[in-house]
Amino acid sequence: MWVEQTSHRLKYTRCSVVWIEWTKIRAMRVSAALQWTATVVLLSSGGGQCQSTYDEERSSCVYSFIVPNGQAEGRCPGRGQSMETLRLKASLSQMQLDMERMKLNIQILQSRMSQLTTDKGNGAAEQSQPTTEGGTSGDARKAPSGGVVYVRWGRKTCPGNATLLYSGVAGGSHHSHKGGGANYQCLPRNPQWGEHTDGLKSGTYMYGGEYEFPAANSPFLKTNYAGNLLNNNVPCAVCHVTERHVKVMIPARKQCPVGWTREYGGYLTTTHHQHHRATFECMDEAPEVIEGAGGDENGALFYTVEGDCGYSLPCPNYIEGWALTCVVCTK
Repeated sequence: MWVEQTSHRLKYTRCSVVWIEWTKIRAMRVSAALQWTATVVLLSSGGGQCQSTYDEERSSCVYSFIVPNGQAEGRCPGRGQSMETLRLKASLSQMQLDMERMKLNIQILQSRMSQLTTDKGNGAAEQSQPTTEGGTSGDARKAPSGGVVYVRWGRKTCPGNATLLYSGVAGGSHHSHKGGGANYQCLPRNPQWGEHTDGLKSGTYMYGGEYEFPAANSPFLKTNYAGNLLNNNVPCAVCHVTERHVKVMIPARKQCPVGWTREYGGYLTTTHHQHHRATFECMDEAPEVIEGAGGDENGALFYTVEGDCGYSLPCPNYIEGWALTCVVCTK
C-alpha cells in the first residue's frame, strides 16, 4: 500500500491571486480509479476585477476574482461567488482530501490486521509439532493443544481418558534445609542435561521423595502395594486431559462438585510440622512405590495431614487426629 501525490500550479495571463492546487491520490491495491481533489488558495490582491482562464487540463474555464488592497469582498458578475464562498469551498475541498486520506489509512490498517490474523493462524499450526515424552518409553507425542495438566502423586499412570505425558519420581528440597523450593516436583526418570561441571557447588539441591506413612496408622489402600509404604520412594505421573480446561484440588473432600469430573482422590500430604514448609499435595489413595529404592534416606518427605481441633479448626465437622482426604477435579 502506497500513496502518490502530485501538485500542479495553473498559470494565468492577467491573474496573480488564485492558485488551483490539484492533488492526485493513487491508492494501489485498494482502488484502480484515480481520485482528484481541488483546493483553492487565495494569496494576494490584484487589480480588483474578475477574469477567466481556460484550464487545458480540465477543459473548462477557471474564474478568478481580483480585489484591490487585499480586501476579499465583492462578487464576480454572473457568477455569484464571493471571496468568502471561495474560502469555504477551499476549506471543504481540504476536508474532503483529509477524509480520503483517512479512508486510505483505515484500509491499510484493515489489510495489515487481516495479514496478522493469517500469520498468527499459520504460526499456531506450525507449533503443533511432536515432542518427546519425558517418561521411560521415550515415544514421540503431539504437543498438547488446550486442556489441563495435573500431577497424580503416588501413581505411575493416569486415570480414565487422561493422557500420560510422562511417568516420574517425586522430588523436592531436603526437609531440614531452610532454603530451596517449597513445592514438590515430579521429576522425569530420564533427565536431559545441558552444560555442567562435576561436584556440588550451587548451594541448592534436589532430593528424592519418600513416604512417611507407618503401617500402623496408614489410611491408604494396599491395592497396588501390600507392604509397608514407610521410607519407599514416591512415583508420580503428569497427566493431560484435552476435553477439560481447569482443575482444582479440594482438601477434605472425596467427591467433586456437580458438573466436575473426578480425576483421582486420596489423602492430603505435606512435610512434617517441625520441618521447613512445603506445599500440600493430594496423594493417591492406592499408592505405588519405586522398586528397589526403599532406603531411609530422608530427602523430601510426605506425611499425611491430620486435623487439630485446638486452633480454630471448625470441629466437630473436622475430627482431631483423622487424616484429611482430598480429590482432584477438572472441568
